[in-house]
Amino acid sequence: MTPITYSLEHANATVYLSLTDQRFIARTQGKGLLDKPRTIDISLSDLKNFCLVPTIAAQNLVGQNESDYSYDSEFIFSYDDNGKLNKKRVFVNSRDEAFRKFLEALARACPAASLLHLEPAEAQRQIGVINARKTVYIIIGLIVGVPIIIALIVIISKILGG
Repeated sequence: MTPITYSLEHANATVYLSLTDQRFIARTQGKGLLDKPRTIDISLSDLKNFCLVPTIAAQNLVGQNESDYSYDSEFIFSYDDNGKLNKKRVFVNSRDEAFRKFLEALARACPAASLLHLEPAEAQRQIGVINARKTVYIIIGLIVGVPIIIALIVIISKILGG
C-alpha cells in the first residue's frame, strides 16, 4: 500500500499524518522557539481510539484580534506506548480532500478504534480527554478564582487577626 498522507501548516504548528499497511505516523512541529519536532510512529494495533471534533472559536485565535481558519477540527487519538496509554490532539482541516482520504483509510484499517460514529463529546469521553470548551472554562475559572480566594484569605486573616 502506498502511504496515505496529510499535512497542514498553520499559524502555530505543522502537522503531518501518514498511514501505511502497518504503521500510523503523526509528526508535529510547533513554531515557538522552544518547540521541538515530535513524532509518534506506532503499529496500527497500538492505535486504541480516534475521533474528529470541531474546534471552538478560542482554538482558532493566534493573536489579540487574529484568527487562523486553516483548520476547523481536532483529530484526537489514543495509543499504547509500551503499556502506557497516551493521547494526542492535532488541528486538521476536515474539509481537505487529503485529510478525508486519510481518515477514511484509517477507519477501514482500524474499524474498532474509530469513534467517528459518536457525538464529539462522547468520543472525547471514551478517549479520556476533556473537551475544549470545558478547558477554556477551567482556565478562566483559575485566572479569576485564585485571586478571589487569595483576597478572601487575606481579608479573613485581617478580620480574625485583629
